[in-house]
Amino acid sequence: MEEKLYQWTVGEDDREFCKDISEDACAVVPQNFARQVFASVASKTGDQLSAPGLVLSWLLTALGAPAAAIGMLVPVRESGSLLPQMIVGGVMRQFPIRKWFWVVGSLIQCAAVVGMGLVALSLTGAAAGWSIVGLLVIFSLARGINSISSKDLLGKTIPKTRRGRMSGLASSISGGIAVGVGIFFALNPAEELPVGLFAGLLFAAGALWLIGAWAMSRVIEMPSDAADVSSAWKDAVASLHFLREDPVFLRFCIARALLASTVLSMPFYVVLAHEATGGKIASLGILMVAGSLATALSGAAWGRLSDSSSRKTLAVAGLSAGLVGCLTAGLAGIDLGRTGSVWMYGLLFFLIGLSHTGIRMGRKTYIVDHANADNRAQLVAVSNTLMGIVLLLSGSFGLLADVVGERVVILVFALLGIGGSLLASTLPEVE
Repeated sequence: MEEKLYQWTVGEDDREFCKDISEDACAVVPQNFARQVFASVASKTGDQLSAPGLVLSWLLTALGAPAAAIGMLVPVRESGSLLPQMIVGGVMRQFPIRKWFWVVGSLIQCAAVVGMGLVALSLTGAAAGWSIVGLLVIFSLARGINSISSKDLLGKTIPKTRRGRMSGLASSISGGIAVGVGIFFALNPAEELPVGLFAGLLFAAGALWLIGAWAMSRVIEMPSDAADVSSAWKDAVASLHFLREDPVFLRFCIARALLASTVLSMPFYVVLAHEATGGKIASLGILMVAGSLATALSGAAWGRLSDSSSRKTLAVAGLSAGLVGCLTAGLAGIDLGRTGSVWMYGLLFFLIGLSHTGIRMGRKTYIVDHANADNRAQLVAVSNTLMGIVLLLSGSFGLLADVVGERVVILVFALLGIGGSLLASTLPEVE
């Protein structure tokens, strides 16, 4: 079964391409490919069932949580998973087997989202809002452990030209599952859904992380040389030298920071859609379907393009995101009525979802392929930590939206995305 999945995805048994992983690792690529796809599908689906920009925001609104708590969801989720990664990377390099970091991180995420579900069933108002934000902090820190360990495992177990396809396949499958959930919301005629149903989504997400932990524990990982790191913090600070000594890496980090404008803009699409449709629950479903369908339909395609040229993937996806943002800023002023607005924002959310998927595929594949076995964990950690700082500072855009409106913020993000696209196009190809 695992051999068939691998051959169906890559089209051939191509072990002669195993130039950047060990011979022992090459011999078990099909098994590791399938098991990591399974683990990734479980975790990605769990992510979508507990998405802060959609599910958690709607849940906290239903619980009567303060706007300040709702506004913290996306910055906490994104920055919390990135900021500690330089330290995590230093600790992880001291261990020859790294898959257990992913397993432990997944178990913590399971506990955190189950806790959110229990909060939803037992608390309301500010107590519920800030309790969920606190659990989201724990969730995000664990997510950071998974992020850096998954990239290290990907580089150790899957050869180049196959990594993007693995990520793309997992994204497409998880997106397809989430489409079904979104359709349920879209077809629901109720103005509001019971809080218990949202809690059920969170419990299901927790179960998925348990399944993912089991799948990743079965990955056949060859031991790496354990680094002699006496202090994870000192090693983290020392890792900053890559920004000075590797100009390509520095340029990639700047491009990635600019392209992050895409994911930062998405909550403002939701706000505009909520206002235009009167907050009817069906509009949440349409957005869920649109976002999930974008991932499901484009994940594999973006993955193949990333294997061919992750640089071009970043440039094309960033440019398309910028153009969609400009289009959204222009169309947002048109009154199409509730029904027309639902479908208009569903289409726009689908298009920005396509671009966001491409950016994620491109930047993940580029950094893994640019690095080598000795510095991969460090480069990923430095890049992610810098992104965490950028995302944390981006919380100020919520205040900007109160002054100039969501349309202007989306336009600013669109221009930043176009700038990131142009910078990404100047990156060299990685082989």
